[in-house]
Amino acid sequence: MNDFTFLSPTRLIVGRNAEEQTGEWIRRYGGTKVLVHHDSMYCKTSGLVDKIIENIRGAGLEVVELGGVVPNPRLSLVYEGIELCRKEGVDFLLAIGGGSVIDSAKAIAMGIRYAGDVWDFFVEDNGVVRAVETEPCVPVGVVLTIAATGSEGSNSCVITKEDENLKRFCDNDFHRPVFAIENPVLTMSLPKFQTACGVIDIFSHSMERYFSDEGVGHDLTDYLCEAIFHTCMDCGRRLMAYPDDYDARANIMVASTISHNGLTGMGRRNNGDWGSHFIEHELSGEYDVTHGAGLAAIIPAWMKYVYKDNMPMFLKWATRVMGVSYDYEHPELTVLEAIRRLEDFFRSLGIPTTLHEMPDVGIVPEEVMYKMARRVRVTNPDGTVGTLKPLNTEDIVCIFRLAQ
Repeated sequence: MNDFTFLSPTRLIVGRNAEEQTGEWIRRYGGTKVLVHHDSMYCKTSGLVDKIIENIRGAGLEVVELGGVVPNPRLSLVYEGIELCRKEGVDFLLAIGGGSVIDSAKAIAMGIRYAGDVWDFFVEDNGVVRAVETEPCVPVGVVLTIAATGSEGSNSCVITKEDENLKRFCDNDFHRPVFAIENPVLTMSLPKFQTACGVIDIFSHSMERYFSDEGVGHDLTDYLCEAIFHTCMDCGRRLMAYPDDYDARANIMVASTISHNGLTGMGRRNNGDWGSHFIEHELSGEYDVTHGAGLAAIIPAWMKYVYKDNMPMFLKWATRVMGVSYDYEHPELTVLEAIRRLEDFFRSLGIPTTLHEMPDVGIVPEEVMYKMARRVRVTNPDGTVGTLKPLNTEDIVCIFRLAQ
């Protein structure tokens, strides 16, 4: 195990009707004038947003409202939110929704007190992010309605600059939410597609950490990651058949937070590999696909391309997680069977595992593969991405071909 520092300051409030405590928690964290941020879709039309606004006002707080968040949240709305919050004197942001709404709120919170362009936090010059510090970030709270990204407890924020189809992230502890309210009942009305994509996203966050390095000396976090994998597979399948299963919803919801708050990456190199994630960011930036759906194609392709670089780790996963019997004469077949079973799991959720099956993608031309590959955010000094197997442009194109 490597040396590490761990921080997870987000307070979780989990349970039925937990959203009825929203105003009180905002007041406890010093909020007086609140931007309620949402996507203008189900949370608004169902009356949930209005119910929470009434609760906040009942706690003696003022409210400003901003809807319009879309999947792969847009920089243009972030700019609008920053301007609105400055004008209205907002001192607390509440995100009602899933990862897109939370990330949009985080970006707005970073930009309110920052004198420059908030996009500075998301772009690099020669591998260095332009802005790494800001004035104290306006606090963010969450009422979670989609279990997926883990943004409700993570230090990560992903925003799309739509005029360039450019999707970029900002990892920094100053925008972690101060609390996350999680009522599993609020996720029961989600379409199966959104539930399935969320399960895959949760699975992927621990997968990135599990396959980050040689896998020696990380017994605790190995088992933590494996618990997330089993939870996703068991509860994910249950929710496809029984969407109102409260316990399955609750386990998936808490798994979302634990999988991406850094817990499963403690002591692992760079807190994860992240090659699959950054490759998929370019796919969803280019084609505007749902992140979890894109990962269903990219993860198995990445595995097929890199597994030989760490056979012991993949064999551990194949036998302990995917239930494959160890073929001592042909260990590679053990891993390939495990990858096949993972693809079967994704398909059991109704998500295709190839790009050409995705309605928004289809056959990706070679020139577009290279375009996306060249844009993937690098994580290593030599211009590559990933820790298990550092990937260059040609490697990434090969993964796109395998995903095709």
